[in-house]
Amino acid sequence: DKTGFHFCGGSLISEDWVVTAAHCGVRTSDVVVAGEFDQGSDKENIQVLKIAKVFKNPKFSILTVNNDITLLKLATPARFSQTVSAVCLPSADDDFPAGTLCATTGWGKTKYN
Repeated sequence: DKTGFHFCGGSLISEDWVVTAAHCGVRTSDVVVAGEFDQGSDKENIQVLKIAKVFKNPKFSILTVNNDITLLKLATPARFSQTVSAVCLPSADDDFPAGTLCATTGWGKTKYN
């Protein structure tokens, strides 16, 4: 937020796009900080990136927290480096047959165990 307070995480999926959880309530007045590992250090080469547009899943429900995903279009692309990169995602044509063991990471609620 504007005060520099960290309130939610997200992941770069390309130089221009970040995926985060809809319950975070990100607005275009917020910023994305890339490349920061230690908030107490001033020696990191961080990137402060403005958000051009917020695409919250229209089916998101704050009551159930279902469909808890938002995409952020960055106003300027992130510069990939040794400390800033996109997460590894499968390509659209990857095949995962039934019974394939998969792992997921937290970009919002999928279901409770």
